[in-house]
Amino acid sequence: MFKYILPVAVMIGLAACQGSNKAPAQDNAVIKDSLAVDSLSGVVMSIHDEGMAKMMVIRRLRTRVTEVTDSLQKKKASADIYTATGVLLDSANNAMNTWMHAYDMQMQGKTMAEKKAYLEAEEKKIGEVRALMLKSIQDAKSLLKEE
Repeated sequence: MFKYILPVAVMIGLAACQGSNKAPAQDNAVIKDSLAVDSLSGVVMSIHDEGMAKMMVIRRLRTRVTEVTDSLQKKKASADIYTATGVLLDSANNAMNTWMHAYDMQMQGKTMAEKKAYLEAEEKKIGEVRALMLKSIQDAKSLLKEE
């Protein structure tokens, strides 16, 4: 009777090992997806944080551009380039605010695949906002002869 216990125990052990191989593979996929979502979320928020740090610069430049525009208009001089630069600064500021209000940080009710796709799209959007912000700052600083 004891000679049958060892083979049966080995068979049960092998069956248990084979069954448990599927669960870790599924767990690994879930962990991999979760890490990808966390990583994408980190990238999106990093770009956002970089943009937020530029918001005060944009507001300061907008104030300076407005001052020069007003001064030129009082002198009946052309202020078109300053007006256009002010519009670009406003656009950058508004783009950041619009993105922030629309961003769904919680992503409740979304699957991992949906979260990943959402964050990839948001990374592109906030990247475009960042590019607009940097261009508006560069143009304003160049116009105002600031470094």
